[in-house]
Amino acid sequence: MRAKNADIVACNHQNQRSRAAVLIALLLVFSALLNGCVEAVPPAFDFQDNLIIIDALASTVPGTSYATVQQTSYEFGLYRSKAISGCSIKLINADTQEEEVLFESDESYVVNPNFKVDPLSRWFIEIQLPNGETFRSSVEATPKQVPIKSIKERFNPEMIYDEGSESYTSGHEIRIDFDDPADQRNFFFYQYRAYEQEIYCKLCEYGVYRNGECLSQIDNPALTKDYYTYLCEVPCWKISYNNDINIFSDEFANGKPISNLLVAKVPYTSKQDILVEVLQLNVSQDAYKHFRTLKDLVDNNSGFNAPLPAALIGNFTNLSDPDRIALGRFTAAAAVNQNIFIRRSLRSEPLSGDFKLPQPEILGDPVPQPLTYVAPCVEGLYRTSDIEADRLRYFEGSALIPQDL
Repeated sequence: MRAKNADIVACNHQNQRSRAAVLIALLLVFSALLNGCVEAVPPAFDFQDNLIIIDALASTVPGTSYATVQQTSYEFGLYRSKAISGCSIKLINADTQEEEVLFESDESYVVNPNFKVDPLSRWFIEIQLPNGETFRSSVEATPKQVPIKSIKERFNPEMIYDEGSESYTSGHEIRIDFDDPADQRNFFFYQYRAYEQEIYCKLCEYGVYRNGECLSQIDNPALTKDYYTYLCEVPCWKISYNNDINIFSDEFANGKPISNLLVAKVPYTSKQDILVEVLQLNVSQDAYKHFRTLKDLVDNNSGFNAPLPAALIGNFTNLSDPDRIALGRFTAAAAVNQNIFIRRSLRSEPLSGDFKLPQPEILGDPVPQPLTYVAPCVEGLYRTSDIEADRLRYFEGSALIPQDL
């Protein structure tokens, strides 16, 4: 969920190349946001280094406000975006001047778990980079919250078509019902976060786990297994997120009941039972245009030579150097969340993806002694051992499936 722009030069040829670079950066950073990793893309266009890209959200759900700050680079023939560490970031109430300082956590910046903004309150964000460069967003008014009435899921064996493999990914489609308020236009953006128990906490390919890392065994002529897996030292939970953009406008449904709206697609990559938390964000019309433009670009994978959409310009100003633009957007959102628990352990269909079965070290394996069976649950955006009690209760009666097929 990012918007971007770049300096556009007068020459039409350079103009097109700048647009291409910006759109590559757009897709690159959006992928990094959804997948939480630094993505590398083989070069096809000239690329502009050192673009600052900011994505920030102020939310009415406690603890869900955040900011990410990244910088583009071109290294070893690959386009990259890397998180910038050491920023000073604060959310500021435009009317009361109340400030909420964000702290760094796992390549992003987050708020106190209890912090939330109120509907109809007005906020902006200020970000100072380690070099002193300062960016400030425009003021965003928080819309009203719109409750979710019900949530349901349906398994779809042909949920997503992959043109590369010419095959379908199966999964669970999540749909909701809600009543759209008639007294205002509403624009929605949807995210999800899902929890499932990890089967193992470490996988070493052509190696074994020793002293906190994978020790290569590629030169071991007696090795007969191409990987080993290691159970979690403590109960550990995998956390996954949406990897597509889901939006909805009430342009043709203002004030009407909304039924069976598709808001999430959860790939069927494991037989572990899974808790899916859907977040419905009511955002401004400008924010909706931004997300819609991103969705069009990502879904269609086109537009490199088209005029750069105005919605990608973003709403940040550089206080240190007005000529240096930060790409991205700050959004204030009225959010509500709803959970649904899916018992995937009862399904018999084959999994999508390339899941590797547990393969522990066993007596007689030609590996360094002593044998190792477990690895720690490393806390982060994608894994935790500290799951809250209100989430844990959903898993009562669920068993860890030892062979995920």
